[in-house]
Amino acid sequence: MKTKNIIACLFLLFATQVVNAQNNAEALIRVLVDQIKSHQNVEMTFNYQISPDGKQMGDSEKGHAWLQGEAYKVEMADEQTISDGKTIWLYLVDEEEVMISNATDGIDNTPLKLLTSLDENYVATLTGIDAQGIATIELANPKGQYKRVTLKINAKKSELKSADIYYEDGNKLVINVEEMKFDQKLDDKFFTFDTKKHPKVDVIDMR
Repeated sequence: MKTKNIIACLFLLFATQVVNAQNNAEALIRVLVDQIKSHQNVEMTFNYQISPDGKQMGDSEKGHAWLQGEAYKVEMADEQTISDGKTIWLYLVDEEEVMISNATDGIDNTPLKLLTSLDENYVATLTGIDAQGIATIELANPKGQYKRVTLKINAKKSELKSADIYYEDGNKLVINVEEMKFDQKLDDKFFTFDTKKHPKVDVIDMR
């Protein structure tokens, strides 16, 4: 299941603490697109679970993600996805294999492109806010690989609490955000995969 793009996208969506309890969900998305650019980079720690049938959830795993412009890195239990905005490296840890592709491959190939296409391709609806101030936003795209996304946001503190991602093939990914950090000092090569540090990795260049 391709989880890298949607995790990075959600990471980008709520990396800044500017979420307001608005009745217009589409306006909320547009505000987030503008505000995220005010930070040099964003770092997110999260827990995630995957369900192959959309019902029975797997074990909880910890993930980590960084975003800087169109460059991003997503570290999960068994894979890492790294992109400098031009090239994508998908590193399968257990298989000791890294697949290289162009960031221009596909429609929603980078977090920024996926995010900025939400207004055109996704229908955003604010379905309600509970007594604790937790708002629910539904994102639907009948033509996309992500059938539906349900976001839980603390409207009082302007913080993302969780995201449920439903795929066309029946898979479900649940993300619970633990911590956000902003404007970290990152090395120039942070968003690249260094094959010299992984001499046993089988490199598959798909460009």
